[in-house]
Amino acid sequence: MYKRTCHSSFAGPIEEIPGVYVDNFENAGKKMARAYFLSHYHQDHVQGLQDISLLETLEKTKACIYTSELTSVIINYEKKHPNLMKYVRALKTGSSVITLPSTENYAETLLTVTLIHAGHCAGSTMFLFTLDSKKILYTGDFRTNTSDLPKYTALHENGAPIKLNALFIDTTFIDVDYEYFPKRSECIDELVFNVKKWLNRGELNAIAIHTSAKYGYEFVFNDIYKQLGVKVYVDEGIWRLYSTIPKLVPGVTNNLNETRIHLCTNKNERTTHKLCIGDEGKKFLYIHLSAMKWYQLSENSSSVNFVTPSRLDVCFATHCSRKEIYDFVKYLSPRKIVGFPNRYVELADKKTSELKFERDIKKRRVDEKVDENLLRAMMD
Repeated sequence: MYKRTCHSSFAGPIEEIPGVYVDNFENAGKKMARAYFLSHYHQDHVQGLQDISLLETLEKTKACIYTSELTSVIINYEKKHPNLMKYVRALKTGSSVITLPSTENYAETLLTVTLIHAGHCAGSTMFLFTLDSKKILYTGDFRTNTSDLPKYTALHENGAPIKLNALFIDTTFIDVDYEYFPKRSECIDELVFNVKKWLNRGELNAIAIHTSAKYGYEFVFNDIYKQLGVKVYVDEGIWRLYSTIPKLVPGVTNNLNETRIHLCTNKNERTTHKLCIGDEGKKFLYIHLSAMKWYQLSENSSSVNFVTPSRLDVCFATHCSRKEIYDFVKYLSPRKIVGFPNRYVELADKKTSELKFERDIKKRRVDEKVDENLLRAMMD
């Protein structure tokens, strides 16, 4: 379900800080990085992370991979090479000072890096780099509500937005068709309402949840459990990770006997559930969580849609809408802006612009220790 061929969303280098690479671990032997940073564990951000060439290079350079505490747990779970964790450094939310090792061209350097919750998925983070008088913000994949921007204390000094030399910003949904996305909490409330209604129809009724990413839907599972008292079944592979962080994901189980809801490993509702959960006798409601198909939404649009009587599509956006992207940039007003995976374009009139991007869906639709209150805040 989750293994797809994909490409890196971001090229990797932060030009203002020589030797620093983010969310791209390819061609390690040529880069000879002084430090790597990983914003979150989705496949278009970890290309090259599991390659033996990266490990061999790290052993030579002694460079480290810096990431959030939860993402480091996921790396440990996903790792192919046991020695990789020797070079992974988990950072707490807030500011840390790290050392960039010296090279032939650069002296040893102290770099301040501040982790800021990105609201994309559990463990996702923005990186605010401070070096001398320069400030560079890398958002990674992120979702913020415009009204909440003043609450980001790390992005303010003396009550005003910080002055950024450069902003590297997620532009996944900068296309004019994605002007608006609803809050995820509102979408989940509608999802839960329909789940309850379906399950109440009879004991043979069940739910199959389809997601486009391996991680990032923990809030959905937890909220179903909180509102209905029913956990979501996940297969053994994902359970091995979730069982190590039970306080963060209380809404999942690996026991089929205690639930009629499961995270489905099938590609679509036409596929048998024999291998998925070994049960063919139930009547399933298929729930698809996604954002890509939800173009030209407005604030008056419904965030759920019954495609068929047994398929419910739910708008669950883990990236900023087009308006949220431009509001974020306008609020911070950086000197330099780099967009990824799409180019960033300044607009004179956001409402009437016909800014369009050709999207390669096959390439872009790839796999996607905090407390429960924080997890909820990240998803709202």
